[in-house]
Amino acid sequence: MKFFKYFYIFFFICFSSNLVYASDSKNQGDNSVVVAKDGVISLTPVQIINLSKKFIEDKNFHDAKMLLLKSSFNVLELEIERLHLLAQIAILEDNIDTAIDIYRFILDYQPNISSIRFKLAQLYMLKKSWYKADYHFRLAATDKGLPDEVKMEIAKALFITRQNKNWNIWFNIGAAPDNNINNAQSGEQCIATIFGVLCNQLPYPEKAIGFNTSFGGNYEFILNDNWRIRNELVVSNSMYDKNEYDDLYIGYNIGPKYVFRKGEVASYLTTYRRWLDHSPYSYSVGVRVDANYDLTNRLSVGAGLRFSPTFYDDYGDYLDGNVSGIDSRLVYSFDASKYIIFRNYYEMEKTEDPIYSNNRFFLSLGFGIELPYGFFVYLEPSVLFTDYKEERPFIKDLSFENIKEEDITRKYMISFSNRKIKFWGFTPTFSYTYTNKSSNVWQREYKKSAFEFTINQRF
Repeated sequence: MKFFKYFYIFFFICFSSNLVYASDSKNQGDNSVVVAKDGVISLTPVQIINLSKKFIEDKNFHDAKMLLLKSSFNVLELEIERLHLLAQIAILEDNIDTAIDIYRFILDYQPNISSIRFKLAQLYMLKKSWYKADYHFRLAATDKGLPDEVKMEIAKALFITRQNKNWNIWFNIGAAPDNNINNAQSGEQCIATIFGVLCNQLPYPEKAIGFNTSFGGNYEFILNDNWRIRNELVVSNSMYDKNEYDDLYIGYNIGPKYVFRKGEVASYLTTYRRWLDHSPYSYSVGVRVDANYDLTNRLSVGAGLRFSPTFYDDYGDYLDGNVSGIDSRLVYSFDASKYIIFRNYYEMEKTEDPIYSNNRFFLSLGFGIELPYGFFVYLEPSVLFTDYKEERPFIKDLSFENIKEEDITRKYMISFSNRKIKFWGFTPTFSYTYTNKSSNVWQREYKKSAFEFTINQRF
């Protein structure tokens, strides 16, 4: 890793130079020059910083780097300033990637430094990595202590990134063990007949190991400063050691999009095709409208409307119908390293057979935090309420009873990663999800746990 490479370089320089520095932590802020008995001059960290700044002003980058690479400092503020000066030199020498690595190194250990996040975002703008620039600008803007001119610059930069985010590609790959892939309850259900009590065994929960891949991207044909045509493609494929649970989804959206200083509005023609067990399962063609708006530097809100006629290949006689819904989302950043995401939606599904028509209401609250040493943790509890509109027969108390089903599905998800670990710009992420579905129809209840290991794009 680059960190260890630089460490050995620093170690070699420290023992090969005739210029030595005061290392006593009590003298870290001392401006006095120390002269040893053998005539060797020692400089304090403050003097190193000041002398390096003078070298940088004189464009003497070689000597500035020699001073700054001599050793690390014990005082955090001075160490961050030392690394920042090295990043400045890299920028002046047109080594943007090196400067990005240095700023990322600082944020891996001190994720709350908004000024460093701001400078990193500026470098991503130079690299035209608009999505990454947008991410770090938004976190940097949460600092209440930012000068007004910096806040204005961030606001302008966010508009520029919004105008230029005309394409993105993402890719995830990983394994996902599941201890209840069939969402089963198990147990017996029995009914009293003239021949006595007859019972049948409900399916047992099945364990499976899945290999998940998903990728997608978007591209916007820019028409002018505000209007563009947006295309989106999403492909998700889950393959299990039990092939009957294999799932392939392909979705595509296209439509006009309007961007303005504080937000954007887009409308799409949407379509998808889904296969289960390698056989066609369902497809849809519909419409969707999305809007996003930045209320403050910390708070962004969004909303969407959608209508999707849906058709099933083998179950069309009773499942064909349409899904309409409304959703909203809120993203609030506490500071440069902590944020929450609140999401909710309300859906109405109307099917050919009314007993399968239902209403769904979903709520989730996610909390993300960047921790020292490069760790990132995301928590998200969620709940889904499903109410069917018509009664249908279920076995209860040894007889058939017409029940209007009502389900509550609770999920608890946690994921973590370490952003110091990366492969070609991707970071491994580990996730665990626990699902508990309760219902007024006991046969529809289940519990399950799922682990997932994925490789995700690093922001």
